[in-house]
Amino acid sequence: MGVSERKSYLQMMSEGFRMMKQAKEVEQTVTLRQWTFSFRHDKEWTVILRTDRLKWVGRPANEFSIDLAQVRLGDLSLQRHVESNEVRLKIEEEWGIESKVVCDDEEWGRFVETLKQLKGE
Repeated sequence: MGVSERKSYLQMMSEGFRMMKQAKEVEQTVTLRQWTFSFRHDKEWTVILRTDRLKWVGRPANEFSIDLAQVRLGDLSLQRHVESNEVRLKIEEEWGIESKVVCDDEEWGRFVETLKQLKGE
């Protein structure tokens, strides 16, 4: 096998690995009212939040907890207030972001279920 053949074989291999890695990192998107969350999972979880005025990319994190009261992924947390039907979004970073939406139990429940499926719970 000549040098050029070996090079192309190695290029093919690295290309294959890159494609496999990208396939693992497929973004899955979940929407809650005007918030769109894109999740990517490689070794860690990454979340991207998009709203009409904002795009925020979270730092990769291991912690991704989901229950009916709250969702946490790294710097981002969603807190559900049952009395008011408010879901409060908080991003704990230098500048910090806070926002809220109102949604009923059913809509929040579907959102949480979708996240659990996405996470593999």
